[in-house]
Amino acid sequence: MAHPDKRRRQIAAEAARRLTRGGDMRRARIAAGRRLTRGWVPEEELPSAAEVGREVARQRLTGEPDRSGGLAALIGDRFDRLAALVRPLAAIRLTARAASGFTMLDVALQAFAFVEQEFPYDEELLTAALLVEAGQSIDRRDPAEAILTAASGLLTERTMWLIASHSVAISYRDRTLGFRARQRLEQHPDFEAVLVLTNATGHPLGGSVHSFSLDEAVGLLRRLEAYARSDMGDEL
Repeated sequence: MAHPDKRRRQIAAEAARRLTRGGDMRRARIAAGRRLTRGWVPEEELPSAAEVGREVARQRLTGEPDRSGGLAALIGDRFDRLAALVRPLAAIRLTARAASGFTMLDVALQAFAFVEQEFPYDEELLTAALLVEAGQSIDRRDPAEAILTAASGLLTERTMWLIASHSVAISYRDRTLGFRARQRLEQHPDFEAVLVLTNATGHPLGGSVHSFSLDEAVGLLRRLEAYARSDMGDEL
């Protein structure tokens, strides 16, 4: 019998392969455990949704399944890693619009395009727009926390706040947020930005909003960061 940690990593790799072909995170974890052990695996012995999500990102970035069980093969710059966290959204179809073929990746890219129309030079807000739904492929019960954990070390504090506050801003928009929470949100310096993010993710799919591919979106973010760095260098 494989060592528990090794078996956990093997299950995560198998679940990631299944998830990228489509399906639900929970079912992918259970099915992977059954396949590798030929029996039932208790929940506490299965890899977490975050672990599987990181393995999905790793496999999509390297193009190969993980044989070591770790993340040593993860390559690329910060934006490559962020793109790898977003790509699994292509496996999640929108049930309500199944006939259209739209996926959660379409939602993320349109949100990015919506923000780009309003704030084309705000790299942090654009990054939040691209990533705010990405946790859906990791843990649908708490996607914001899932993506913030998976993207740890790759985001600015402002981008993290925008993602974490997205659901609060939705409640604000829907007038279901409590009085004190409304006041706290309204007094935050990025109140306007998080409302833009909320409007972007709630915008109907299709229509006149210019669409980006994931590579185009990441390329734009990379250029904005390079531009910001060059400006800082000029000031110095």
